[in-house]
Amino acid sequence: MGQPQPETPVEEILEKVLGYLNFSSGQHDPKFFSNLDLIFRHCDAQTAPNDSPSAPVGRDKNALVDRVASLLRDQLNQLKESNDTFRDSVQAENILNLVFEDFLPAWLLHHRDLFYHQSRDTLFSSFLTARVIETVAAQATQSDSPHEIISNSIASLNDHIGHRPVATLTSQKIEPYANEWVRPIPIYIKGAGICLGKYETLARIAVEVLYAADPEILRAAQFDPDHLEELAIDPRSFDFDHPINKRPNHHFGTWDEHIVDNRGYYTRFIIHQVTLDSLLQRIAELEANDDYAQDEIMFEAAAALAGTMLMGSGISGGAPGAYDSNTSLGSLLPTIAGYRDSFYSSLIGQIDPKHRQHLEKESEVKKQIFGGVRQHLNAQLATRRAYQLVNCRLASIFARMGFPSAAQEQSELVPVASARIICQIDCLLSEANRAIKNGELAEALKRIPEVKQLLKRGIQCGAVVDPWNIIGFDGNYSLFPAIENSVRDHRAYELVDLVECIMAICSKLWSEAAARDQEDISKQIQEEFSSLVDWWRPFAAHEVMSMDAVDGNDIF
Repeated sequence: MGQPQPETPVEEILEKVLGYLNFSSGQHDPKFFSNLDLIFRHCDAQTAPNDSPSAPVGRDKNALVDRVASLLRDQLNQLKESNDTFRDSVQAENILNLVFEDFLPAWLLHHRDLFYHQSRDTLFSSFLTARVIETVAAQATQSDSPHEIISNSIASLNDHIGHRPVATLTSQKIEPYANEWVRPIPIYIKGAGICLGKYETLARIAVEVLYAADPEILRAAQFDPDHLEELAIDPRSFDFDHPINKRPNHHFGTWDEHIVDNRGYYTRFIIHQVTLDSLLQRIAELEANDDYAQDEIMFEAAAALAGTMLMGSGISGGAPGAYDSNTSLGSLLPTIAGYRDSFYSSLIGQIDPKHRQHLEKESEVKKQIFGGVRQHLNAQLATRRAYQLVNCRLASIFARMGFPSAAQEQSELVPVASARIICQIDCLLSEANRAIKNGELAEALKRIPEVKQLLKRGIQCGAVVDPWNIIGFDGNYSLFPAIENSVRDHRAYELVDLVECIMAICSKLWSEAAARDQEDISKQIQEEFSSLVDWWRPFAAHEVMSMDAVDGNDIF
């Protein structure tokens, strides 16, 4: 897939990468991606692995990207002394500092709520790091201010949001919040191949399977491998409770509707980490089973990944306007089921006889071609969804009972930003309520600004529904252009309940402060309460007929 030969001397590869840093203005070069990936592989092989590779982002030390940065700096210092080309290496030094010292920490802080569950080794793959270098190098040509370069680079790099209906209002233009946009983690780049990582083999075989698939099946799925310039992972934790999951096959991936080439086709396909992890789990479970060969298990997993990608592509379509408002999800499903079965039937005929015989026996038992891996994947996704719902519910119950530690423990079992933020808000409200009962009004007052800030932060990163969607979509969520494919957005109703709970605490604290003649606290809570109402009321949830919402002014 266009990847350099691994036997190339590492010094030569380092010189090419540093040459790009020193002379490039950020143009895309697949060769740079593959060369940087080889340096990551070299550091991974030469250095002891991370002591805690699965530690949450910000807590893991000595990540692979840090070792790569150190190697690049050391090599640049040597080249300055030995190579005339690098006598003037100001740009390379500047890019290295901007990327590794400034951008990466700033980007993590920008997404501290969405990337809480990720490790730096997972986030900062070789290809993602290459994208960062490209972006920073391009922005450095337009500004000399490090602060401006970093802020513009973050805005430029974050180019994915997924399916996110945006309300259209006559009074103002509504746009997604800046913190909602993320940068998917590339695992395949056209011309550069597959990058180092735990999904490497799985992704490589899946891409090979797709390239070799029947053209008729690919056309039916609206998936042309020649249009695939990037295969990437959504770095956000998959939220099974989000209404988008009522869209069939959403968890199997989708074309990125914001990345379109000059021919009018989507070019970046996004897959979800939960699907990849579920497939790898089956591989790990069957490794010790003598009845399965390692390469056969991996091929089955890759076949399932390729099949699910085709199913996801069939829902999103391969280009803008692939489906109009006359096409419904119900009309698409028979077509998708048909080419899915054709894909697996065709694929089983292409593998070696021994493996095919094993799969044919399995299909008789499972009543499905490749039934073992496909049913395992569906079961794993269902299990993960059940765990999320249970843990989130327990977190909410413990928080409202006044057991914040137990609530936090349950919320951290599910790495979903919405669950964690809502749990933290519930805990703060519970603490405020308990403080009011104990007569500690000053302590309760401290919790109100914290709750407001956390709620707004949750909205701005997409963990909590955008309040403008309540009046914009009448409390519904659009899954597809067809009007009948809208569903009730339970998050809108939960947001209304949450805001009214915050107002109830404010009201209770204000009443207690007045009853105890604590004029200072009474004045402060009045200001906090008033600012909350002023922020909330323009969203006009109380004007939506389907919402059982109270006007904030009436509560105040």
